[in-house]
Amino acid sequence: MKSPSIMRFVLGSAICTIAFSASNRTALAEPLEVQCRAAVRAEIKGPNCRIWIVPNTDFGPCNMTSHAEINFYDNRVVECVKRGGPGRKSRT
Repeated sequence: MKSPSIMRFVLGSAICTIAFSASNRTALAEPLEVQCRAAVRAEIKGPNCRIWIVPNTDFGPCNMTSHAEINFYDNRVVECVKRGGPGRKSRT
């Protein structure tokens, strides 16, 4: 019979694998626009702002503050979606 420490290691590895694959599936299941909005907001406002929408009650550092910034953000999101997602190079 296997020792309890080996059984815990095997069981722990299996749980981690299941949790990782479940989180990976949810990341892949997110719509492309949501992924692009989060990536562009993080690029413009910093890595702590990697969210696709900021709640209306929060006027923190992650909000786009001017019309020029909003237009720039929207254009970058459209470019990202056309490329096929964040992290992909342009199709030129």
